[in-house]
Amino acid sequence: ECELTRLLQDKLQYEMRLRYMKHYFPIDYMVQVQYEEVLRPSNITRLRNRTVSEAALRYLWFHVSSQAVLRIREVLPEKHPSWKYTQEL
Repeated sequence: ECELTRLLQDKLQYEMRLRYMKHYFPIDYMVQVQYEEVLRPSNITRLRNRTVSEAALRYLWFHVSSQAVLRIREVLPEKHPSWKYTQEL
């Protein structure tokens, strides 16, 4: 589990996200998401205060992140420069 998390974290480094997601998307481009699909720091703090385990929080983070990547892939054409990056994610 830790190895998979480390690999995913490496792929999600700021420089990689900036290179593939910011520079190749049009300015002010938005992907529509539901309110429930957004994981806010305040929600994590609230869950920690209710004694939710770290493993459960990691799983929640992974699930929300994977759903975000799937949502982005829905709008990317296959020839987009970020296609391979999001496929690897």
